[in-house]
Amino acid sequence: MSPLEAGTAEQARAFRGTVRATLWPTRSLVTAERWFDELYIWTEGGSASTTQRAKIQIEAIKDAFVWLEYDLVERIGVTISFGTIERALDPLTALFENNVLLSHRIFVLMRGAPQRLRSRYRLRGFADMLRGLKVAVGYRLTAPRVSMEISGVDLVQPIFAKVLAPANARAETWSDLALEVRALGLDTKSTIVGALESRAQRDCAVRAGFELGQGRAVRLPYPPPALPTKS
Repeated sequence: MSPLEAGTAEQARAFRGTVRATLWPTRSLVTAERWFDELYIWTEGGSASTTQRAKIQIEAIKDAFVWLEYDLVERIGVTISFGTIERALDPLTALFENNVLLSHRIFVLMRGAPQRLRSRYRLRGFADMLRGLKVAVGYRLTAPRVSMEISGVDLVQPIFAKVLAPANARAETWSDLALEVRALGLDTKSTIVGALESRAQRDCAVRAGFELGQGRAVRLPYPPPALPTKS
């Protein structure tokens, strides 16, 4: 069991499931640049409540800061949902403020449905706080159509984003995706294309103007690092 999985065992038992984690390298598609490794967590064998998911995300971010402190990863990306920000704003804020010396090495991807927010000001304030700590704030595009994410992008005001790769290799599909991303005010050069599983998808992404990618066609994922043992 990884440190993350061990650290979230209590939450996993609460919803009778298991927390899993892996790290996905995010790399440039046109140069040799290493951008960051994204921490991806999911649950198996049970459905976590919104409050439980918030606790799991916070524990994951705590682990991410420890890995940075021990130089087990160079730079890391984490996802924070809107629901977690609303339910755990104070502990989240304290977590980032207590790790201010590492904040320039962490990338935060926000995700969620703006229409479900009870207070947009809390989320916007948190995003501004992160920017003040030199944390790169991004946004994960999850709607069926990228164009449906305009309210989320407007709320978060990200400097980078992430979108899933189309399953096919049709030039029109990829061109349309790039146009929709730009229509949101985002730049394809700073938009990560996730789930690149084939060389054909990777080539399509580059031709469409995307410069950052993630998936098996870029680099294989790897398990969370083990912390050094104290002698």
